Amino acid sequence: MSKRLELEVEDPVLDYTDEVGDEDYGFVFDADGNLKFAFIPEFPPDKPPKNIQKIMKILGVIDLAQFNEDLTLH
Repeated sequence: MSKRLELEVEDPVLDYTDEVGDEDYGFVFDADGNLKFAFIPEFPPDKPPKNIQKIMKILGVIDLAQFNEDLTLH
């Protein structure tokens, strides 16, 4: 005789709202590596951090304000 084992499994929905702060930057890419969207601080500094500057350079973005516009990257 076998006993049935029931496991309670949490829903694997990802929720990063507790981990993303008002001063954070985020970049989301699709499976092909295309930028789907980006978020930046509401009041970004005049000069972004060096790592963000490197990402912007790779994406061909000159100014953080471009992330608030419709941005198509190829």
